[in-house]
Amino acid sequence: MLRAIVILFSYALPSTAVDAAEFRSYENSRFGYMIDLPSDFKTVLTPDNGDGVGLESRDGSAKLSVWGNYLTEGGFRQESDQRKEFETNDGWKFTYEKRGTSCASSSGVKGDRIIYMRQIALCDDAMGNFTIEYPTAEQKRFGPIIDRLVKSLKTSKHCE
Repeated sequence: MLRAIVILFSYALPSTAVDAAEFRSYENSRFGYMIDLPSDFKTVLTPDNGDGVGLESRDGSAKLSVWGNYLTEGGFRQESDQRKEFETNDGWKFTYEKRGTSCASSSGVKGDRIIYMRQIALCDDAMGNFTIEYPTAEQKRFGPIIDRLVKSLKTSKHCE
């Protein structure tokens, strides 16, 4: 029995190491959020104001934007409803939305592209965000990446 457990454990170790190696941590001190970014995505934009980072997959098929912003007078609920702007201005058709008091997710399609958006409430009337856009044909490839992005996007400081 002990031998079987050791064997199972040894098979689990390489996959855990691979999973850890596939992502790198990014922390934004200006807005107080953190997220794990795919290691094979290259940074293509780092705004001077320090609100986030823009990345692109090695093959250029996917674009990932991560940023923080301060809430407007409408609060988190209104500010996190960015899909309306994407529908009106960019022609996306949103097919999924899940909202809570401190987080929101939505996804949509436009032609042969998918967009996934996630927002979380942060301290000091701020919010953390990411959007990832990728080809519909690559949904299986990007599903696990999105899962990791969603799970890892969180506040990096304790709110008072």
